[in-house]
Amino acid sequence: MRLVLVATVAAELLLAVSAAAQGRAPLKRGLPAVAARPACAPLAAARAATPEQRRAARELAQRAQQSAILGDRSAARDQLRQAAAMDPTNPDLAYQLARAHDAVGAGDDAKTEYCRFVALAPTAPEAAEARERVGALARPTQATVPEQVMAPFRTGIAHYEAGRFAQAVTSFGSAIVAQPDWADAYYDRALANAARGQRELAIADLQQYLRLRPDADDRQVVMSRITGLRAEPLSAGAALGLGLVVPGAGQMYTGRKLFGLATLAVAGGAVAYALKSDMVTERYLVTTDKDPFGNPLPAYMATRQVPGRPYLTAGLATAGAIAVSSALEAFVYARHANQREQRVSASLYPAADGVALRLTLR
Repeated sequence: MRLVLVATVAAELLLAVSAAAQGRAPLKRGLPAVAARPACAPLAAARAATPEQRRAARELAQRAQQSAILGDRSAARDQLRQAAAMDPTNPDLAYQLARAHDAVGAGDDAKTEYCRFVALAPTAPEAAEARERVGALARPTQATVPEQVMAPFRTGIAHYEAGRFAQAVTSFGSAIVAQPDWADAYYDRALANAARGQRELAIADLQQYLRLRPDADDRQVVMSRITGLRAEPLSAGAALGLGLVVPGAGQMYTGRKLFGLATLAVAGGAVAYALKSDMVTERYLVTTDKDPFGNPLPAYMATRQVPGRPYLTAGLATAGAIAVSSALEAFVYARHANQREQRVSASLYPAADGVALRLTLR
């Protein structure tokens, strides 16, 4: 009865941990940043400055330079603002004021002045830099992501969470075609490819994720995942051998540490149950009894209670069954994981002039 109870508990624990170990890696669900167009608003015609105003503006600009040298950026910006108001058609003053706004973090004011400078001197050497700053200062928004972009992304998430990894790869690919700079879509497709055993495709998508998001908070985690995907294929024989020597070692070898630790704990519990002490009934031969007249009586068998280990056989049998079954499971898992690594694969990815076909031979 106790053997059945221990085996039942062990089986339930192993099934529960197996289900947890097969849980899907979490996807990223960030929306793509749809940047506002960095076009500058039309510039109203400015009045021409008088010679006295131009001279006063130059003096204020020189004071602003001195203030900047002394580290007083706020004073420098105020003086440049006054100078630009006196001589609104001077592109140099517009550029210096834009830089002053930029230095103190006044992005909207800096964008306005960069736009004014480009309007006043569109062919100046600094015009290209000014246009780049206008683009950088344009605030991104995620409020109006087109439905044709979001629909395949949501479908990919649903497929992935249901274990339909091939369909998930296709859906995430459609989202990438619609929004080629969507870093999270590349990351999610990498997870789906990894779940299918497509290591090279998963690595390529993770690398593209890092290129699109070089300052990602999880950069080190992604790099570690890439290193793991580049590792040698699993050895089914090693998984079997390790699992037979140490229960759960096969699962740890195949990268399922939680499953392996739980298997080891259950097998250890079975061994502890086997070594548990309790009173057992022992039969022994009685040869010392005599009759009332002192004559020895015939020997006979009697019973008595003595300390022992009544659960030794059941506990060790349960531990052995757990070790063998977990080793076989690790063996099958390793073989299945290697078989999923296809030798030839194809996928679509966005290119500058449309969609390109990627062929991978291994």
